[in-house]
Order: sequence, then C-alpha cells, then structure tokens
Amino acid sequence: MQTTGQIGKIVAIVVVASLLLSTVALVWGQSSAPDFQLIERKTIQREMVWFNGREGDFEYKPFLKNKRVYVTLLDLMRHIGGNLLTGPPKNLIELERNKVLVRVLPGEHYVMLNGVKTNVERAPIKRGAAMYVPLRFYCNLFGIAVDWNRIEHRAYVSFSTE
Repeated sequence: MQTTGQIGKIVAIVVVASLLLSTVALVWGQSSAPDFQLIERKTIQREMVWFNGREGDFEYKPFLKNKRVYVTLLDLMRHIGGNLLTGPPKNLIELERNKVLVRVLPGEHYVMLNGVKTNVERAPIKRGAAMYVPLRFYCNLFGIAVDWNRIEHRAYVSFSTE
C-alpha cells in the first residue's frame, strides 16, 4: 500500500511528464488537437481588357470608375499600335494611329482630334507617372470597337492590324 507522500510524488511526476510532453509537442509542431490544414485555391487574375481575342498585357492595371474602364495611354497605344509623343512642353501628349492625330490635354474635358476640339465625357486621370483615359472613348477616336461583357466583367477591343 502506498502512502500519501508516495501518491503525491507520483502525481507530481505525472504532471511534470505531461507538461514536458506538451512542451515537446508544441516545439515539434504537434498538438493534442486534431490535424487541420487550411488550403486556399489560388485564383488566376484575368485582365479586364482583351485586344483582338488576346488578354491585354499591362504595365499599369486597368480599373473601373463610374462604369468606365480606364487604361493608361501607354498601354492602349502599345496594344492597338501607333505613336505616343510626350513633351516638351511638359503637358504635350499626342497620339497618332492610321492618320488620326489626337492631342490629349491632361485634366481637360476635350481633346484635339485632327485639329478639331472634341468633348470628352471623362477627363484623363493622372496616377503617379501614368495617364489613365476612358478605354471606349479613346478607342472610338481611332475607329476601334469596344464591347463590354457584363457576365465576364471584361472589355473586348477589336481592330484591324493594318
């Protein structure tokens, strides 16, 4: 028969052993809780704008504002082809494609289209070094069609490469 002192020592040893085992389990990354692993599916971000059936490759990500898709002038001209001329003077931005010349005036609600003042529904937006413009309006200046797919949340730009 065990005495009270011996029982106390056994309980103390069991408690210490249990604490040591739980400490070792924590250090080794194991616990008494059931295994659990959170797995997140990676979503592939698709671009908002496609050109002639191909996903756009943008330096600066397009965005939606007031139900309009905005892209940078640089990215737009790189995808549809043509020339982009900037400064001097500092605020000079000219676009040329297929004998159409557009002078963009940052912050203004108009552009000069082949020398004729043409009103713009939305003014260009400057973000850092990038000048964003409404995609449909600027494509239409060059006779390029833009279709919006509400289900895919995507703009499709179609043009000839001549």
